[in-house]
Amino acid sequence: MNKFINFLKENSQFIYSVILIILIPILIVANTLWQIRSSNATQEAEQEKKALLTEAVLVNSIDVIKQPPAYIQNQIDNIAKENDEIKEITILNTKSDGFAVLASTNQQNLGLTFTSEEYIKAFAQDKPSINIIQDTSKTTNERFLTVSAPIKNSLSAQKTALVNVKISLSDIDTLNRKNYSTTLVFLVVTVFLVLLLLINFARFFEFAVLFKKLNEVDKMKDDFISIATHEMKTPMAAIKGYISMMMEGLVGKFDDKTRDHLLKINTNIQRLDLLLSETLDVSRLEQGRMQFDMQPYDISKVVEQSIKMSLDQAITKGLKLSQEKLERMPMTFIDPDRIQQVVDNLIGNAVKYTQKGSVTVLYKMENGQLRVIVKDTGIGMNEEDRKGLFTKFYRIKNEKTVDIAGTGLGLWIAREIVRKMNGDILVNSKENVGSEFIISLPYMKEKV
Repeated sequence: MNKFINFLKENSQFIYSVILIILIPILIVANTLWQIRSSNATQEAEQEKKALLTEAVLVNSIDVIKQPPAYIQNQIDNIAKENDEIKEITILNTKSDGFAVLASTNQQNLGLTFTSEEYIKAFAQDKPSINIIQDTSKTTNERFLTVSAPIKNSLSAQKTALVNVKISLSDIDTLNRKNYSTTLVFLVVTVFLVLLLLINFARFFEFAVLFKKLNEVDKMKDDFISIATHEMKTPMAAIKGYISMMMEGLVGKFDDKTRDHLLKINTNIQRLDLLLSETLDVSRLEQGRMQFDMQPYDISKVVEQSIKMSLDQAITKGLKLSQEKLERMPMTFIDPDRIQQVVDNLIGNAVKYTQKGSVTVLYKMENGQLRVIVKDTGIGMNEEDRKGLFTKFYRIKNEKTVDIAGTGLGLWIAREIVRKMNGDILVNSKENVGSEFIISLPYMKEKV
């Protein structure tokens, strides 16, 4: 029992889809059949009203004692001619052995005497007797609506005769059969389309379940990467510490060849440490776990720190590295540490990809936004490279960049961080001319 309950809980959406696939077509069929039957009943009710009206006219207008049979015959013939649905009108006189036909639109009935139970019951009642009969003697199986009622003497109010009106339902039946056939075709098409829709819904549901499972697997992957990366940071820090001690000679002296090997090890350790840090940042950003300490801050101070960090490398390459501040720098609402990471990346890249000339940081205030522009005279890039620049692990590959190390994650991380601060990063670049990376952030009204 528990297994069955668990199965229902785990597959509730699937069971819901199956129920819909079965229930909706059944409801459509049931509703259609009900509509057809209601239509038939309405039409038969209209014919019944017509028969009752005809019967009432005859009962009130015929007096078998005062009126001769020829006069009565003429009356019922005229009524039958004016109403195509009336198949037969018969006036019957009461006799001791039954009901003798006095007048009838069916000439074959004249002179006959009927002893049917239907006439006996109708004569005994004070209200009209209504029946639907079917003529099985013909291949058409035509149906008729019959109304029988007694005729009273106008003087003594005694029952002296019986009127029987027979109305054909063939027109109604023909119309109903036609409507039924047409409705059946539309019903089949509708049910088929609904089934297709529900089957398609079931497929989408399968995709939704699969998408949910993929998200769960993706989350497990992100969690694993986050945990593994975090755990690797500790031994990495220890390795860096030992390498630093060895290079400083705290554990003994080394020859030049060994020192060169240590430098290479240290360089690769730093690259690996950067990769771990960026991988951890990617995981935090994707899972929304990166913390931000937002506060009013002068971003030019962040730029100044980044310039100091990259200045030695710029001097080594013969580059001019500077910033051109505004007279009054606006305050921006940012996380200084996170924006430091972004600016370090942009200025560091500008220095790396510039062989000669300069790297300059400019500022502009436009439409409530502070534009921090990192402009270089480096190798630049074409339109194709600009399209993929902010995707994960994307790196420009040509003969000018083949020897430049990088993970391809820095710019993606930088833009995501800036977007978390309600800003964005844009790029303008021309190959062999240079690039402009623009950090756009809303600034505060008060200036310092």
